[in-house]
Amino acid sequence: MTGTAGPESGAIRVREGLRRGDLAVLAALTAGTARPLTSQELALLVLVDPDPRSSIVLVAEDSGDTEDTADTEGLTGDPAPVGFAHLAAQDGAAYLVSGAVHRAHRRRGIGTRLLDAALAHARRWGAETLVVSGRPRGYAAPGVDETADPGAAAFLRARGAHGAGSALAMERDLADLADLAVPVEGTGALEHAGEGRRGSQADRALPPDLRIAPCAPEEVPEMLTAVRLHLSEDWAQLLGAHVAHRAEEEARGAPSTEGPAGPAGTILLARDAEGPAGEILGVAAWDVVGADPERFGPIGVLPAARGRGVGGALLDAALERMARAGARRAWFQWTSASGPAHRMYLSRGFRPLATTTPFELPVRPAAVPIPAAPIPKERTRP
Repeated sequence: MTGTAGPESGAIRVREGLRRGDLAVLAALTAGTARPLTSQELALLVLVDPDPRSSIVLVAEDSGDTEDTADTEGLTGDPAPVGFAHLAAQDGAAYLVSGAVHRAHRRRGIGTRLLDAALAHARRWGAETLVVSGRPRGYAAPGVDETADPGAAAFLRARGAHGAGSALAMERDLADLADLAVPVEGTGALEHAGEGRRGSQADRALPPDLRIAPCAPEEVPEMLTAVRLHLSEDWAQLLGAHVAHRAEEEARGAPSTEGPAGPAGTILLARDAEGPAGEILGVAAWDVVGADPERFGPIGVLPAARGRGVGGALLDAALERMARAGARRAWFQWTSASGPAHRMYLSRGFRPLATTTPFELPVRPAAVPIPAAPIPKERTRP
């Protein structure tokens, strides 16, 4: 951007869609926010669903400020982006996946313009609610970190949004697990070393009626069916896309990070130990979201198998495999701050990383105005 134009220099307009070079500029707008994004991370969010019928990036531009894109013939550069909002539709709902406003251009009504445009798109898609949160197939954050970004929360509440629960992110250091799990040669099973085992996790024995191993290529269809029917359609799509991507990489000759188990090697299956092909009881995965080998999840236990220790056994096995693969920590982005899953994570040494609040904003008919209550002066608008 040029440095000659001030924050009040020109008119603001909102355009739809991305132009060449936008991703790097828009990612830079998130610097200094509670959830900064690199251009690669923003590209991943946008390309989860590149179909403009269900995913759109709205870009606010300042006509008085131009990017340094003039060529040697002296053509004027394009208006500079000063804010953006990435909106997506899924399963009848609309989601505001990510967005930011340039720090020097806040309190000019840019956030309001972008939110109005997002609501108009949500209305066009037939959604009744705009969820200010990521969607399961790709999101920057599950909601707004009210501690780190009180201005965004104040802005949304002033526009009529309300909090819809909370999402707790957690992390765990893996240094104590690196020497615990030894893969059994020629199999996908884990064998624990008897010497040197330490800590409460090492002392937990695998329930005798369970068998845990990486998902083999031949098991992928059965795994996806079980996840789709009993856990989450979104998880099934996420895991299926991950396996397909890794399989394509292997077909091109790219080095595999999955070991002998193939493209689904970071997906563990818990099965009933009785019989040669016991039914699937649960699934745990890592390195399937955002190309981050330290990101754990999803993990789920089929309803009929809950209460048998399947979730804890899957978590233990996954963490140990992550440590053996060189991960220094494990983290995940979304769980409830209460309930059995939270207690399980705490028992395995996880600690809170951040708490975010998903917000919901009703999508009113076009003729009904959206309230705009005053925002406390000490807080800034996104």
